[in-house]
Amino acid sequence: MKLFLVRHGQTDWNVLKKKQGRTDIPLNETGREQARELRDKIKDLEFDVCIASPLSRAYETAKIITGGEREILTDERLVERCFGEFEGMKNEDFDRLNSGVDVWGRKKNFSERGTESAREILVRAKGVVEDLKQKYPEDCRILVVAHGSFLKAMYFELVGYDDETDFHSVSFKNAEMKEVEV
Repeated sequence: MKLFLVRHGQTDWNVLKKKQGRTDIPLNETGREQARELRDKIKDLEFDVCIASPLSRAYETAKIITGGEREILTDERLVERCFGEFEGMKNEDFDRLNSGVDVWGRKKNFSERGTESAREILVRAKGVVEDLKQKYPEDCRILVVAHGSFLKAMYFELVGYDDETDFHSVSFKNAEMKEVEV
């Protein structure tokens, strides 16, 4: 099984460097253009299934990538990591408030002010991966369009991790795709 993990295109909150989390911020025109560029770049790839987060920025990215010619399934578990009271806050303010705290550290398991912890998002990603393995054949090619933090968790669920894993070593840029064999 091959998974093609894609982060949604740019939004205005990406430009403003704000925590989006589960706030449903749409793509901006740059994000739409990024999705079109990715579509053109991967036009020869065939997907058996396309699954997207129901948040509009991911769903619209999936729609553009597939040219509107394929059914897009949605899965609530693909939504972005919840940043609780921090959603809408500028990243620099978030970093200042949480100075010295690794929000991806599994040992600390940061979950301040309603933030979904690293352990929680990893468990959610594990459930998605297990369901895909059970539901689809081994030779299936699946396009997954979601969000940066969720895709990071899904990526590490696929390649493996432990308490010493540097979760900051992998990130997804807007409209970036990573291919992972399961």
